[in-house]
Formats: sequence, structure tokens, C-alpha cells
Amino acid sequence: MARTDPYRVVVWGPGYTGSQALREISRRPELELVGCLGYSASKVGKDAMAYIGEEPCGITITDDKEAVYALDADIVLYAGASLPDQSSLHDEITRLLRSGKNVVTTTAFFFPWQHGEEYVRPLEEACTQSGTTLHGTGVHPGWFVERFALTSASLCTSVSSISVREICDLSHHAGEIIAAIGFGRDPRTLGSRTRKEILSRYYFECIAGLAHQLGLALDQLTADISYVPSTRAFETAGVVVAEGTVGAVDGTWAGVVDGEPVISIRELWYLDPALVDPDITLVSPDMYEVEVKGLPVDVRTRADLFTSELHDVFGVDDRQSAANLATAVQLVQAVPSVVEAPPGILLAPGFAYPAADLRTISDPLARRPRPVPTSIR
Repeated sequence: MARTDPYRVVVWGPGYTGSQALREISRRPELELVGCLGYSASKVGKDAMAYIGEEPCGITITDDKEAVYALDADIVLYAGASLPDQSSLHDEITRLLRSGKNVVTTTAFFFPWQHGEEYVRPLEEACTQSGTTLHGTGVHPGWFVERFALTSASLCTSVSSISVREICDLSHHAGEIIAAIGFGRDPRTLGSRTRKEILSRYYFECIAGLAHQLGLALDQLTADISYVPSTRAFETAGVVVAEGTVGAVDGTWAGVVDGEPVISIRELWYLDPALVDPDITLVSPDMYEVEVKGLPVDVRTRADLFTSELHDVFGVDDRQSAANLATAVQLVQAVPSVVEAPPGILLAPGFAYPAADLRTISDPLARRPRPVPTSIR
């Protein structure tokens, strides 16, 4: 029987991504908002939809986590802030799963096995005991590598390497996000391992998950992150960038076998297009490129994202990026699949099985994933 009742949805964290998700929920009659958890005192008590400029819905934003755990809901769209210590996010998501709610999140959890058995076991046990499902999603990670690159690899029966690049103009992002990444800072102050670990948490999971899907055993995961100083002074996204401070971030994450990268992700984020590698032709503000080498064909493809919304949820011009809007859409698009999925951790759907023996890939998680050693520079 097809479902006729709306999915009862909670938004956890109505920040930039969560607020965009609220707007998408308001547009979908098959989704019903039943709760909203906020962190800021300025949001508490406000109608969740009125807060983003939509018609009031009668659901007020609360900071009472216990009340949210007790709610009768099908799913929580979890968009909490990414923190150096992720234990609080892990605990909250585990409790939500134990409370009988499915969870889809943009805060990593794309391939949690990379963090070891002690990290993933409580999540799996919560899903099994409560019949719930956890899914990590977003544009990248979540869509770009897990679906777009993997589908590109489906044109090959064997794959020797996969290289992807995300090249994004972040001048449209909210100022607090830009400042957190390190833009406008002296690059000599940004060598801390903590900051780089926050970035690497996402891409290490991403690469480890893709390798597991392909049946590839990696020796090591590496990260090499550099901060590019600006050649001029300017202000954008609420951040002042002085000459010599960070105007672009250029990082490469790789999965290595026998000393050679077989899966690589290059991230180039910039506030000034003049800082982009001159070998790169900028086609769109959000570019996603894939190169697969394999047999019987090599594959090169690209997705370009363009913003079609003229205003963000707060009615502000020029304060958004297509990638951020699409990330919120991924949360919403995942709702039916996550609610209907069997209990457990749900990987993004792919359509590629380039393994030595195609008969062995009926269920990727039938092979217990193992963490890959990491190295960050």
C-alpha cells in the first residue's frame, strides 16, 4: 500500500542549511513539520515557518532536547554544527535513533565505519533496537562522490583510479561559515591539526566509503591542505580579507594503494576568482568534476550548479550558493527512502560494481568495513 499520511519531520538546527530545509518542507505537502530544535536563544519561541518568512505553522522553535526526543515523528533532519569534538553530535543522533526516529544528517555519518567499531557500534545498536535508520547526506559528501562519481564509474567494468574536484565560490556563503574555515586569517595561524581534522573528517569518510563500494582495500588516507593568501584587500560574505590573509583554500585528500593515489578529492574554495589555479577554467560558481580511468573506457564528466532562488530564506540577496541550497534539498529528498529502509545505516544508492568478481557485490555492507589509517599535512 502506498503511504497516504504525510511524513512527520523534525528539523534539528535551523541554521543556514536547516532553514533552507524548512523552506523546502513548506513546499512539500507530503511532509509535515512536527518539531524544530534550535541552539540560539533568539530563535526559541518563534514559529518555525514564520522565522524563515513563510506562513506560520504552529510549531515553535524549542531548545528543549528532551521534548524533541519524546516527540512522535518519523524522521529528524539533523543539521547541527560541525565541531572539533563530535561526541555531542554522536550522542544526540544515537538518542534520536533510540527514541524511534529515523535520522538524516549533513554532519558527516556518510561512512561512520571509518571511525572504528567503538564509534559505529552504538549507532548500529540504536538502529537495531528501535527499528530506525541513519543516513548521512549532502552535496559533497553525500551526492558528488557517493552517487555522481560512482555512477560515472558504472561505465567501466574495472576501475584503476577516480579523481574528483569541487571548485566553489564561497563569497555567497554566510559570514560565520567563511570565518570558521579560516578566510581572512593569517595563513601562518591556520596550521592546527584540529582545523584540518574537521575538514578531513568528511573527505576521509567519503573516500573510504567509495573504496568500500568498489571493493578496494586502501593502505592509507592522506590529506594535504594549504591556505592561499590574497593578493589584494576586499570584503565579502561579511568577512574582511586583507592582503596576505587567506582568500582561498586548496586541499587534496587521497586514498593510497602501494604508494599511489587511486581515489583523490581536490577541494578548491575561493572568495576571489583571481586566486584560482590558472589551469582551471571557471564555468560556474559551483563546479563538480569527475575523471574515471578504467576499462573499457575512461570517463570525464562535470556538474555545474547555478542558483535559481533570487533570495535566501531570510530575504537577503546574494547570500547563498547553489551547493548550500542543494544540500538542504538532499536532506528533504532522502526522507522517503530513509523512513522506508530496513533498520541500520543506509549508504547512498549507487549504480556501479567495478570489482574483480561482479558476483560478490550483492550487499556492500556484507563485508564489514574497516578503518583506514590516516595522515594529515
